Amino acid sequence: MVVTNIRRVRLCYLCAAVAASLALSGCGGGDEAGSAGEGDGSGGGSAATGGTGSGGAPSTPYVEPVETVDLNELPEDVPTVSLEIDEAAIARLDQDPYTGPDEVGDFVDADGNRYAGVDVSYRGAYALQNLIQSGGPQRNWKIKFSRELPYRTHREWNFTYQPHLREKLAYDLFRFATVKVPSARHVRLEVNGADHGLYLEYEDPDNKSWLREKVGDDSGDLYKAAYDLPGEPQYFATLEYLGDQDEDYLYHYQKKLNNNDDDATDYSLLRAFLQQLNSLPDAEVPSFLEANFDVTKFIRYLVVSNFVSNWDGYPHRPKNFWLYEVRAAGRWLFIPWDNDATFQLETFRFNGMGVEASVFYQFDQHEPYGEHAEEGTERPLVRRMMVHDQFRDAYVDEYRSALSRHLERDYLLERIDALESLLSDYASDHDSAALHDASEEMREFVRTRTSVVTAELDQLAP
Repeated sequence: MVVTNIRRVRLCYLCAAVAASLALSGCGGGDEAGSAGEGDGSGGGSAATGGTGSGGAPSTPYVEPVETVDLNELPEDVPTVSLEIDEAAIARLDQDPYTGPDEVGDFVDADGNRYAGVDVSYRGAYALQNLIQSGGPQRNWKIKFSRELPYRTHREWNFTYQPHLREKLAYDLFRFATVKVPSARHVRLEVNGADHGLYLEYEDPDNKSWLREKVGDDSGDLYKAAYDLPGEPQYFATLEYLGDQDEDYLYHYQKKLNNNDDDATDYSLLRAFLQQLNSLPDAEVPSFLEANFDVTKFIRYLVVSNFVSNWDGYPHRPKNFWLYEVRAAGRWLFIPWDNDATFQLETFRFNGMGVEASVFYQFDQHEPYGEHAEEGTERPLVRRMMVHDQFRDAYVDEYRSALSRHLERDYLLERIDALESLLSDYASDHDSAALHDASEEMREFVRTRTSVVTAELDQLAP
């Protein structure tokens, strides 16, 4: 679990100090990924070159994989998968749901194939807390498969109770915009033979196989942003420069690749990227970003994220994303994560967006939303980018284009209808009611949001 990883990394600093004086090796092992996910700490160390935040020059030309997308594709069914885990193990997880050690169980896929001895834990934070407090049997699960027998070619998977379409549709829209995201599908999950309902199944970026498939390179540093669990100190990922000490970054950005031994506490590439992002003169920011960051995909992310009012993600809140150093390309990649807080009509403490948010919401200045003090008010990546006409114009152009493609109103309404119809055939009475209510809200959201953003964009110069 995450906090265990952080404590292990903290111990690595102590080991390093002892090693320096006694000529011993540093702490062994990586983080969670080292024992279960594809992020096994391999891929070599990282050495900044020219302070750009990218690793050494690639030895062969980088070719990014091209993912074919079809806006009309729809799932054909909702497979049933099952988890078998001792009731005593569930009780132990309930006692320590966020930071407890993994338990062991068996997983059976839709074809009846058994994956024995998988590592099982709960996943998530506040959505998991809500499930536990509800008194129902549902939990959100993370299942880690062996290297020898991965599930659907990847090793680390999430199963989140979602009798709604919000995150599924958000991931679809990001993918249609060519943003790198997990492949998300609904399944019916049985736990010890009992039907637990509709779950969203999706893999972690913390899979080397996923990085090879989606990005074409698995050798770079991978970071998961923010540490925000109930009852724990909070560390957010504003992308501000935190100084030249690696130790000051490890709680804010959990290192998931190249994380064995001394590499676990080597944040030099991330520090270099953030140092220049935050300190370069404004005139130098465009060339720096074009050379060291995948600007195009980030702008496409911003468009979809803004339209669906992704209030629990960047730039609204400094959390729920990954940063990957695509070493073969010499640039950083932004990967969205946990996009269930979307398509919601009403504003509340943390949701300052609703349906009325400007297309430039949080781009130019901090707009208060009841945030924790630890979240800060600075969002240097998006704000330093969007003061430049070339990026702002590209964002507006992409928004207008998306509204005639994957964000077109009638297309979205038809997709919601089709997905709801499919899931309804597999849903329990309880899940059917939740699915219907959420889908109705999503349809109203799409109608209203389209009117709001279209009116604002129409007022801008062509």
